[in-house]
Amino acid sequence: MNVRGLAVAMLCAAIPLSLSCAQSDDIGDPGAITPGVGSTGGSQSPTPGGSGGGISATGGQSATKGSTGGSITTTGTGGSAGHALGGAPEPGTGGTDVVGTGGATSSTGGATPTATGGSSTGGTSGRGTGGSTGGTPTGGTPTGGSSTGGSSTGGTATGGTMAGTGGRATGGSTGTTTGGSTGTSAGTIVPLYTDPTDISWTAIVTAALAHPKVQVVAIVNPSDGPGPSKDQDYVTGIASLLAANIKVIGYVATGYGSHSIASMEAQMDTWKSFYPNVQGIFFDEQSNDPTLVSHYQTLSQYAKSKGLNYTVGNPGTGVPTSYIGAVDTMLVYESDGLPSMSSLQAWSAYAPTNFGIIPYKVSAMDATFIKQAKQYIHYVYLQKDDLPNPWDSLTPYFADLLAALE
Repeated sequence: MNVRGLAVAMLCAAIPLSLSCAQSDDIGDPGAITPGVGSTGGSQSPTPGGSGGGISATGGQSATKGSTGGSITTTGTGGSAGHALGGAPEPGTGGTDVVGTGGATSSTGGATPTATGGSSTGGTSGRGTGGSTGGTPTGGTPTGGSSTGGSSTGGTATGGTMAGTGGRATGGSTGTTTGGSTGTSAGTIVPLYTDPTDISWTAIVTAALAHPKVQVVAIVNPSDGPGPSKDQDYVTGIASLLAANIKVIGYVATGYGSHSIASMEAQMDTWKSFYPNVQGIFFDEQSNDPTLVSHYQTLSQYAKSKGLNYTVGNPGTGVPTSYIGAVDTMLVYESDGLPSMSSLQAWSAYAPTNFGIIPYKVSAMDATFIKQAKQYIHYVYLQKDDLPNPWDSLTPYFADLLAALE
């Protein structure tokens, strides 16, 4: 986005009374989701989950390409199983499985390994109904042992892809043991939708240099994508971000799967042509429709074939587990206020690097929340700003956020 004469791009387009790229969902037991189908011209409405948790989207319409932020107002009858304002999933009863039915965690070449020096308390868990656990990795066992309730030092087995009925898509990263990560440094994904001449670019560089242990990812957006021509300010600005070890990824809007693969590939080609140092692609307006998983797998694979090696999707809400691994990281919460910890724990069977959250309208930095959340979610960005555009500034407590993520 180029704020000089161009509208500041948003992660999702404006909808009546509020805006969000979060797609409404309802949650089954445990942590199950019945996804809405995204399409241009209307919000993705949830199917009511189980008892005490039915919700339905009210008055939403599809976001206009490139916008950000906002929330979907929901109403529901009884209970509190759904999440408010298009937020991340919370356990309820009923709905579509968030975890794969019968999804075993082991597979040839990719089960979570048993660490040399001690196994993790509780072992691995596929979280699938009737799903088996365990398995022996092919390709080696990492050394260093595993932490209680956490993932083993050494990470995943060589070739480590988990597979199972309804489980991780081929190409996904190996999940952690139930209990999440061990409290190592996390990261943050920042919608940096300001002009490179804005003070926010200097501030993010200064904070990143002061906290080098934290992985900082900046989404840059000249004009709802790469724009019609190269902008020298972005060339210079991107170089300054990279010099501070900030990973830079370029924005494209996928229209909840309605934009053709060819048009998306053309935008990725333009990113690579104008700004060859960009390291990945951000797919805004990601659908959570399970029939479109292959659409996003194709986009992610194309990006990587062009040297755009890190891909992030933004459904802004929970997704069926078939999406895990379709892109490297998904933003599973984009709404005002902090998500509940129980909704984040729903992802505890998977590697935290699969997930990120970008809450806005968070008035102050909450270090306790960060400490708890990074067990399950690797990328956390808290924004103080609010609608109509929460992403036209850098949160004022960004340096404190990075300190908490260390």
